[in-house]
Amino acid sequence: MIVNLNVPTTWENLSDKQLLMVYRLFARDLSASEVKTICLLKWTGLHIIGEQSKQQYLVKKGRNKFLLSTKQIQQATTALDFLDDVPAVPVRLKKIGRHRPLSADFEKVPFEKYLFLENLFQGYLNTQQEELLTQMGQILYDSDQLKPDAAERICIFYWFAALKRYLASLFPNFLTTSTATSGNQMGADLFTVLRDATNAQIRALTGGDITKEATIRQMDTHRALTELDAKAREAEEYRKSLKRM
Repeated sequence: MIVNLNVPTTWENLSDKQLLMVYRLFARDLSASEVKTICLLKWTGLHIIGEQSKQQYLVKKGRNKFLLSTKQIQQATTALDFLDDVPAVPVRLKKIGRHRPLSADFEKVPFEKYLFLENLFQGYLNTQQEELLTQMGQILYDSDQLKPDAAERICIFYWFAALKRYLASLFPNFLTTSTATSGNQMGADLFTVLRDATNAQIRALTGGDITKEATIRQMDTHRALTELDAKAREAEEYRKSLKRM
């Protein structure tokens, strides 16, 4: 009997219901293979009725019953290997409760919010304090009332991690440089490092003119990063020219 199993093949193909299911499974601390196997069965409508042997299961799909080997199930789950990595483009739940999110890729989102979220994200990476993810969620979903559960906090983490990955692909000169710089300061006081990094970005955009700061903070995130990326590229080209001299 031939069975066609159709499953999503990228993070972007997941519905909100599927996305939340993945994050709930992550929250249970299951292994990657367990998560993918559960998702495969749920999303394809397969039901394991019983175990025929250590390597074979009796499975039902609709009205049909058939045998599947452990190897066949494992091979089928490879279609879900994308779940092993952070999304290449930012994805998020379209709502948590009644709360709606910001633009997934931060188009038209004020640069000030990106900076604040970046500081909270780095703080979480260094401290693992769940409250920091809650604070991020309140900004990302524009509500001080948001109280995300464990699965929703994982959504928040994956969204911003994917956003950083996506923005790094768009602005490699600036974000690659800033990532390398912050990585060399792990022994320093975290608050000081993040404050200095934020101030450096603001100064770069204002050219030291404090009267421009309010405008810069409200600038579109992509526009601000475009300028910072250009400045980083120019600085690197200047450094290389001096080295050649």
